[in-house]
Amino acid sequence: MPSQNIAQACALIERDLSAPHPITDLAKACGMAGHHFQRTFAAATGETVAGYIRSRRLERAALLLAETDQRILDIALECGFETHAALTRAFSGHFGLNPKTFRAEGLPEGTRGIAPRPYLRPIESQTLTWDHDFVDMPDQWLCWRRAPGMAEGRFFPDLAQISASFQTLAAELADAERSFSAAYPKGPKAFEDPEAVAHYGALLSEKRALNWPEGWTQIDQGRFAVFPHHGPLTTLPLTWNRAVRVGLRRFDLTLRPGWMFETYLASPSTAGRRALTALIHLPVEISTYGKA
Repeated sequence: MPSQNIAQACALIERDLSAPHPITDLAKACGMAGHHFQRTFAAATGETVAGYIRSRRLERAALLLAETDQRILDIALECGFETHAALTRAFSGHFGLNPKTFRAEGLPEGTRGIAPRPYLRPIESQTLTWDHDFVDMPDQWLCWRRAPGMAEGRFFPDLAQISASFQTLAAELADAERSFSAAYPKGPKAFEDPEAVAHYGALLSEKRALNWPEGWTQIDQGRFAVFPHHGPLTTLPLTWNRAVRVGLRRFDLTLRPGWMFETYLASPSTAGRRALTALIHLPVEISTYGKA
């Protein structure tokens, strides 16, 4: 299925950012024709293949410049650039300052990406079209269990176990009005992040006596931008990339303090290929109202 193939391509790219990753090779690894692969990749991630690779390489270069004393040439080679000059041109065009200045001064505050990845600035696909809505939501309570670690860009590697846990919660909630959800106080630091934590469970209008949860968190009222996800939940991280890394900037939205969360419209084990299966909710500040 195409979205699963794109998730595999992203994992292949992230395993070695210094590799050339020709589009023909990535498409072949996914069992797709080149043009179809490029269109599908852009639709799934919000970025072109070349743009995705370039933005990840430059994020890696920025991290090495900020956190190490490696020579700029060594950083260039480690991040897939053949020369010091090649990295300098790409870095200056992407961030607006050269590597030497960045190392001395850092990025100006207004040009930083979304924490905890301030140096990730995706290069969006110009063909991206995507509906989203704004919803004013009341205070809600999330009863949760923790799921630690992100591997290959995904939380919840064992969907069968998570699905069984949701079934146990559903039995305890019985007929209570709720939305099964996962929420995140902040995003992961990288494609692989063992310290990232997801909180999964159910959103309720008020707290109640339950045995299932490890804890409770209030999701404060406010305005949320809601982005739809279609297809299997294993590819939901691709939609998160489109929403947070590309969609916010494309639609001139600013995250406000608060948890991001997803709500599920289908069981993780039964989600269909094209069905609307989840909604991503981002707490935002906006200057205009309605649908973009």
